[in-house]
Amino acid sequence: MYTLCLFLFIALPSETSSFIGKQDTSRITHLVEIAKQKQKERLPDSAEYYFKQAGELADQLNSESGKLLFAGNYSVFLYDQVRFEEAMEYAQLALTISLRLNNRPKAAAAYNNIALQHQAKGQLKEAANNLIRALEISNEIKHPTHKDLSDRRKYLNNLSSLLLDLQDLDKGLEYAWQSYEIARQLKDTISMGNSLVNVMVAEAMAGKLADAVHHGKQYLSIGRSYGDLQMEIKALNNLAEVYRMQQHYPLALETFAKALAITPKSIPGNEVYTLSGMSRIFKEIGSAQAAKEYFEMALKLATTELATPQLVDLYKDGADINEALGDYKQALNFHKKHAQLKDSLQSQETQKTIQELEVRYETAQNRKQIVERDLKIVEQAAELDRQNKWFIIFIFSIFLLVFGLVAIRLLNRQKRKAQSTELQKKLIEAQLAGEERERERTAKELHDGVASILSAASLQINAMTKHSDPRTTFQEVSQLIEIAVREIRNISHNLAPEMILEEGLGYAIQSFCQRVNKPDFQMHCYVMGELPELDKGSQLTIYRVIQECVTNILKHAQATEGIVQLSEEQGRLLITVEDNGTGFDTETLWANGIGFHNLNNRVKSLQGNIDIRSCIGQGTSVFIEIDCPMTASLDKATVDL
Repeated sequence: MYTLCLFLFIALPSETSSFIGKQDTSRITHLVEIAKQKQKERLPDSAEYYFKQAGELADQLNSESGKLLFAGNYSVFLYDQVRFEEAMEYAQLALTISLRLNNRPKAAAAYNNIALQHQAKGQLKEAANNLIRALEISNEIKHPTHKDLSDRRKYLNNLSSLLLDLQDLDKGLEYAWQSYEIARQLKDTISMGNSLVNVMVAEAMAGKLADAVHHGKQYLSIGRSYGDLQMEIKALNNLAEVYRMQQHYPLALETFAKALAITPKSIPGNEVYTLSGMSRIFKEIGSAQAAKEYFEMALKLATTELATPQLVDLYKDGADINEALGDYKQALNFHKKHAQLKDSLQSQETQKTIQELEVRYETAQNRKQIVERDLKIVEQAAELDRQNKWFIIFIFSIFLLVFGLVAIRLLNRQKRKAQSTELQKKLIEAQLAGEERERERTAKELHDGVASILSAASLQINAMTKHSDPRTTFQEVSQLIEIAVREIRNISHNLAPEMILEEGLGYAIQSFCQRVNKPDFQMHCYVMGELPELDKGSQLTIYRVIQECVTNILKHAQATEGIVQLSEEQGRLLITVEDNGTGFDTETLWANGIGFHNLNNRVKSLQGNIDIRSCIGQGTSVFIEIDCPMTASLDKATVDL
């Protein structure tokens, strides 16, 4: 939550009354500024004392401007303290006064604050109506000041938050970027950070986890640079939640722990997000009892510190955790709460109303742009009438522009075609290199394995004498031949995995991992749930990619244990290959790693991403994601006050 500072400059009729009025307003302003400073220092009791002093002084002096100054700022303070009913009362008072004074910018700010209270109580239609009204007033300002643009940025960011609550990810991301663009034009780094929160949330909910991590780290850097504790806590919580969605559970728990360590009791709401996030991690790794302990701590705080829309995911977590523990009665109770709250927030009527309001706002924006464009055309026509000679230059310029655009487009098309050809060439080279390595590996296995075993069997037969026991010799020869048969079967499976792919990709990978096990090396394989359906060509490529990763472990890692894990997350195939070997310097991958380039090209051919992490002496982890549509739920979007 971020505080909106409201400043009023109202001139009174005469010089004397103007001087006295300015003195009175100055005293009220001084008290409000002290209160806001106490709020920033996380001293809520002291802040409320000075706010009330300012309100009482405004009433004594009967100063309309002073009342407006007090009411607007006190409403923001109450919202920050999760006292939404009281915040609504003072936001409505600020609206009444600003309309009476015909102060349009302050009226827009009041509509925005009223919208936040409605949103906090789950009244999304009312929130949208007031928020659109604030934006309409803001866009009516013909020559907006820096403050007017800063306020407009907040309204757009809050509209983004509202749409994200309704799971409208595209619109939520669109308005978050509009908000960010205004902050960038104003060169307001703190506001850029506040807008980046919603960008990060929308990206994570849409499954763009790498982008979400990138923007989350940007947001964290801004918070630390400016010493904004609230911003730093929110950044850590949201980054930890994205790490959880990536199944990087140790990193997620570590990041949540950092957030918890710096969260003061005087800032309500943040500790709830941290505890509920840790609860989700323990639930997903199978520690249901630990998950319940953190959930109950979060739920206890949530009843007094969270807004209504923010309880939806918490109730869902409660249902899942209790169901895992076998407490079906409690699980059913949370399921009912989750369904009831979700239906009330995302009902068709609510979504339709908000969509209509958003269309009304977009229509007004377009109408304004059309008027501005028509005015510009008239001005251009008048200029052309006065200076006829510029017409030819204008036409010629347009011709050059069109010609340039066409030329650039043709060049870009040629460039994309060349890039596509280069990519195909690399994919073919990767396939040929992989096949060559397969042939070399097969020849070595035949020479060192099957040939050696059959040679041993031949020696056994040749060593038979009339004094030797033929039954013992035949038994030993039979055992050697069985070993050779198993070796040949393993080689054939590696050469033609299509045979075992008929049983499914998961079965093929598990079978391969079992075959590479040795007395001094164990490769474990875990297939989590049902894997997405893929064509045979894609399955074979995935099989070869995992085979290449495991072969690298056997050849280079000097490991005693490895893990291959496959899982599906809302249509997205996630693959992890890890070992406890010697590790290596990852900076040499792109410079010298021909094998890595081939591996990367194979993954790219599946529209996927590969991430290799390793440290000397600490093993290696390979993370592969095969690109598929995915949606997810992040902890919280943010709103601006």
